[in-house]
Amino acid sequence: MANVQRWVSGNPNALYVTVHSGITVELGDLMFLDNQDNLRNDGSSTADNLAYPIEYLRTSGASLELNKHKLKEVFIGVAMDDKDGVGDSGNTKKVSIATSGKFRFNLKPAKSVYAGNYFGATGTSTASDLYNQKIMKTSDTTSIIGVFAEYKVHAREAEVYIISAFKPPGSVY
Repeated sequence: MANVQRWVSGNPNALYVTVHSGITVELGDLMFLDNQDNLRNDGSSTADNLAYPIEYLRTSGASLELNKHKLKEVFIGVAMDDKDGVGDSGNTKKVSIATSGKFRFNLKPAKSVYAGNYFGATGTSTASDLYNQKIMKTSDTTSIIGVFAEYKVHAREAEVYIISAFKPPGSVY
């Protein structure tokens, strides 16, 4: 589901963050800030303070669970713009990233959710890759990036509030 407008309501409190050339960002991608060494390339990267879709978060030798835990510390929010990484020929671009608000995301796997339940990123356990636009219900408070905003039975998608590591002062979600 590329380039899906996931924003539903609320003030997005958008930040404009630079994205590296060659990196494609799709509308609705979950994004992180590379502000620590070794967050990308299986732990062989230098912090560049640029934004990346969460599929690029791959710490050294990390399992899927460790990548989810690290995401909580560097999670910016949801991309409100897109950027073509193929044809940008060495040019960086600023992308608008929402740090708060209500969004609609697909769940993997489908679950029954209640308002206030936590959610985190999900991905493939075989490659430890995080999905850019899918979430999962979790009770692990070390990896939450938001809360569900509604009750749904066997939900394949649900509305959520994101919790950015860079949220504006005084905001609840």
